[in-house]
Amino acid sequence: MANLGYIQVIRRCSQECRFCSNPANDRVLPLSRAKRLADRYLGRGYEGVILTGGEPTLYDGLPELISYVAGLGLGCRIITNGQKTADRAYLDSLVLAGLRHVNVSIHSHRKAVQSFLTGNPDSLANIVRTLVHLRAHPMTVHVCQTICRQNGGHLHETAAWLARRFPHVRHFSWTYLDTFLDRVKEHPEVVPTLRQTEKPLLAAMRTLDSVRRTFRVEKVPLCYMGGFCHCSTETRAIVKGQERGVHFLDGRRSHREVHWRYAKARACRRCSLDPICAGLWDLGRSYDPAELRPRKDDPQPIIDRIKAP
Repeated sequence: MANLGYIQVIRRCSQECRFCSNPANDRVLPLSRAKRLADRYLGRGYEGVILTGGEPTLYDGLPELISYVAGLGLGCRIITNGQKTADRAYLDSLVLAGLRHVNVSIHSHRKAVQSFLTGNPDSLANIVRTLVHLRAHPMTVHVCQTICRQNGGHLHETAAWLARRFPHVRHFSWTYLDTFLDRVKEHPEVVPTLRQTEKPLLAAMRTLDSVRRTFRVEKVPLCYMGGFCHCSTETRAIVKGQERGVHFLDGRRSHREVHWRYAKARACRRCSLDPICAGLWDLGRSYDPAELRPRKDDPQPIIDRIKAP
């Protein structure tokens, strides 16, 4: 992960995901303010800006903002649910504005699961259309998946399906469920366990590694990363001293993430990887500290692999 700035441009969405960490509050960022935030990230020496939400494609000023960010020389990308971009003409307009990088959120290749999690029966079909349209453009295409109870058992199947069907998708990212906000409180059935998702996640990483795709994993402690500790988002940031800026459209406002540390359990004190592990998100409330287990690996090979050119 390079130093990147995230800007929430709108907090409206065309879906209602059961685990959404940034649910709708109807706020919209003025375009002038969004441009100033891009200027700020440029001044910090960041390498790119990620426009997010809510759903950024619902933001009326999105093409103009993309053009502005690209004009600053910053890499500009969006994180989208892939619904509005299923309209090829609309997607073409974003590309014309300067968009060269798209992160598409998909939670399962199983239609019933994707529909259940997003509240949208057409969600998967529209994502497929978006990914097909993206083939026609000189575009970097990544996919993002939130790990929850309903998709946690078949992460490897979704990864294999995407890699096989969409060879232009070169990078995958998984994020363990953020349990802090109200949407998850309303739907506690989506909260997974580390043990439930361990084998499918490891199988997914092995599958992608075998077909030369890259991937990152966030909010998963290193004791559940097997031989892929170098792919932990937080560990890479800790080792490289990276940071991330986020502008929220809620009470959190602007946040600069530089420490990359969550909670630790007693078991972590006996773990050789403790200095380069972020720990476990929401420890002791939504996630069980008893699931953490010390490792005895030498951390230096992991550090060396992360620092390698």
